[in-house]
Amino acid sequence: MKKIFRYTSIAVFALSLISSLTSCDGTPENDLKFTYDTSNFTDAYGSGTNSEAHPYETIMVQPTENPLRDDFAMGVDASMVAEIEALGGKYYNQAGQEQDVFQIMARNGVNFFRVRLWNKPTDKYGQKYGGGNNNLDRDIAMALRAKAAKMNVMVDYHYSDFWADPDTQWIPKEWAAKNKDEIPALVQSYTSQTLQAFKDAGITVDAIQVGNEINNGMIFPYGKIDWNGMDASFDYIAEILKAGITGMKEVFPNCYSVIHLANGGNKEEFRVFFQHLEDRSVNYDIIGASYYPYFHGTLEQLQDNLDNVSTTFRKPVMVMEMSYGYTLDSNEFTANQYAAADEDIGGFITSEQGQATAIRDVLNVLSKVPESRGLGIFYWEPAWLPLEGANWATALGQSMKYEGDDMHKSNYSDGLATWSNQGLFSFTGKALASLKTFQYARSGFNADAEISTGPRGASIDVTINLAAGETLPETYDCETNYDAIRPRNVVWNSEEAAQCTAVGQYVVHGIADGQYNVVCNARCIENFVVDPSFENQGETDIIKTPWIVESQSPEGEKVIKLDRKKDVRSGTTDLNWYHSNQDFSFKVKQNISGLKPGTYTLETYIMAIAPNSKVHNELYVYITYGSVTKTVDMKNIIDGWGVPDHYKLAQITEIVIDSSITTCEIGIVGSAVAEAWGHNDDWSLVKV
Repeated sequence: MKKIFRYTSIAVFALSLISSLTSCDGTPENDLKFTYDTSNFTDAYGSGTNSEAHPYETIMVQPTENPLRDDFAMGVDASMVAEIEALGGKYYNQAGQEQDVFQIMARNGVNFFRVRLWNKPTDKYGQKYGGGNNNLDRDIAMALRAKAAKMNVMVDYHYSDFWADPDTQWIPKEWAAKNKDEIPALVQSYTSQTLQAFKDAGITVDAIQVGNEINNGMIFPYGKIDWNGMDASFDYIAEILKAGITGMKEVFPNCYSVIHLANGGNKEEFRVFFQHLEDRSVNYDIIGASYYPYFHGTLEQLQDNLDNVSTTFRKPVMVMEMSYGYTLDSNEFTANQYAAADEDIGGFITSEQGQATAIRDVLNVLSKVPESRGLGIFYWEPAWLPLEGANWATALGQSMKYEGDDMHKSNYSDGLATWSNQGLFSFTGKALASLKTFQYARSGFNADAEISTGPRGASIDVTINLAAGETLPETYDCETNYDAIRPRNVVWNSEEAAQCTAVGQYVVHGIADGQYNVVCNARCIENFVVDPSFENQGETDIIKTPWIVESQSPEGEKVIKLDRKKDVRSGTTDLNWYHSNQDFSFKVKQNISGLKPGTYTLETYIMAIAPNSKVHNELYVYITYGSVTKTVDMKNIIDGWGVPDHYKLAQITEIVIDSSITTCEIGIVGSAVAEAWGHNDDWSLVKV
């Protein structure tokens, strides 16, 4: 009885502690809280109509598993709206009436508007870079409309003249002649002056992002993070972030600051970055993450990251960017970034229902973040219509994006609309049924149990590595009534499955989810490469055994690492090489033992920048056994980015192992000029 009483007392104490930290609406009392204007506005309609049919009455939205905070941000980044309207675009509500787009979104549950701000998105003659041309005047005009629709406003400071993301964070042109020590003061004054302009226009800014997707730093080259000299890099990044926050507080003392990274499914990247900020006492308010389901890992990985980073650093978290495709259609003005191949990666079917489920599932992740620290979501560019001129970048802008200056316009042509098939409005501007998800996610709409409706294809092709103890998969992807793609249990024919213990090709029949006849085309091999796809390397980007980085230059620099983005050929991890400002070289190898006499084939796949000014001087795969070394040269085979088509097979055949040889060494060797890049995935050494 004493033990029972003791544990009960601990439980009561824990519950009382949680209660003391949490208010009645689920918001931690020591946490920040958004306030919203709950007064009404008068709907304003235009004369146009749109009769397109959409599944407004049949869309299905499950409520989140846990209640969302009362102050939860149901946000959008609709920074393209002003440009679309200037090009003649119009927006229509679900009833088909032309209406102000901010009002349409507000009536569908959107309560927060995020707008990107570029310092000067034009050249010295005033020619525009594109992508919304989001300068201060344009942003203030849109923010006024958002406030009129009773939305909160967040300003996303890129501290650049054009797109800032993990790879490009170019210093604004007007700051380029300044020295490194002058930049923090410029960040502070620029933030303060621009926010004062919002304030003078009658706009209260509720939150700002101090930089956009700053995984690798900001304001290049000064603020680019040297991952081999992180202390000095983060000392400087901390200065910049503190300066931006100080500038914000000078104008809006109650405004909240967001530090925003991409790669929302990468727990280790977030942990390392925010620990550096913690060590330097950067007093920010919110941790923000980009999460595109087809790009940034699984929902489980997102949950793991948000849970960890919010608990470790005691900060609320927000998904600052997400989207998903509702159609595969295109027109002459589109260059869709989302494609059919993204369905199986992202886990949802391309439809309004699939899009709604994707949004709800991300909201559900946020609902489960401990201590109600899931604070909000922002859907990226819901209103980017595919009109002539609605480009992501002009030729001038592409010069700025890719080369850091706007003097190479002749090397490019104007871009196209890239996000329209991921919008929450149709190509003609009518609100989709999925826009209602923001309104329905708290209580649900047409909510029913999620059930599978059929297998995701009648058969799958699987390679089973017997040497690693692999077996037939235990799950099979099925489509559901919510247009999601979910793994379901599969039971394989036991007699056919028993064959998959020997090298060979086998057809195995099974029953998926207890009801669907499916087939597995199993290729059983004995692959002597250990961790052939780099899937067992842990959570960091450091290469571990059995893979060995034998050499790299510059020494001490991060030239060769693990990568977990959309560049993988299979799984979630690949090998990546890159250096931003120095020529470099590397050699990665694995020693293999236990070989049996016979003839073998070595294969792996490489994707790398096509030969041009960013040339690979050397890029080859090799095997050494006994006194023999065989190689295959890949430097003129590689032809650029694109998964899976641009992964090129490197193959070495006729590897004859006799009884005197029991070991071999395999590996990849490269050398290249600065800014060349490459990826390697899927090794096999198989007896033929």
